[in-house]
Amino acid sequence: MQGPRQSPYNLYSGALRAFALSIYFKRRPVIYEDGSQLRDYVNIEDVVGANLLALEDSRTNYQVYNVGGGKGYSVLELAEAVAGASGKDGDLKISGEFRYGDTRHVVSDINKLKRLGWEPMNSLEKSVNDYVSWLREEKIAKDITEFAQKKMKQLGVVRYVQSHDSG
Repeated sequence: MQGPRQSPYNLYSGALRAFALSIYFKRRPVIYEDGSQLRDYVNIEDVVGANLLALEDSRTNYQVYNVGGGKGYSVLELAEAVAGASGKDGDLKISGEFRYGDTRHVVSDINKLKRLGWEPMNSLEKSVNDYVSWLREEKIAKDITEFAQKKMKQLGVVRYVQSHDSG
C-alpha cells in the first residue's frame, strides 16, 4: 500500500518510504538488484475502497481477493517518480545488492475483484505525491535510512550477487 502516513520509522515498510526518506535527508536512494524488478504499487485509498466493497457486497462472503494497482512498475520507475516529486531528479544508486527472500516480480491479479465493479482509481504519481507532501509536513527528525541499511546487512537480508567465473 502506498500513500500518506506510511511509517517513516519502520525498517522494512516499503520502497516508497525508503526512497522518499533518503531524498528527504539528502541521501541517494538505494535501488536493489538492477531496478527492473516489477511491483504493483496500490494506493491506500484504493485498498480502503476494496475493503468497503467486500464489507458491503454479499458476493464477497467467504471469498479471497487480490487488491492491486492494476499495473506493474519497475522499482526504478518508482524511485524516479519519488525523485521527481521531491524535485531531485537523477541522483539514484543501483546497488547491485539484493534482499534475501525478495521475489523478482510481484504484480497482483485483480480480475476477480474487477468483476465486482471495483477498479483502482489512483495513479502511482498520486501515491508518490501524497506521501512526499505528507512527509514534508511531518518534519521527520530522525534519519533511520542508514541504520536500516546496516541492520539489514547485519541480519543477512541484504547480500551481494556472487559472480560465477567459468574459466
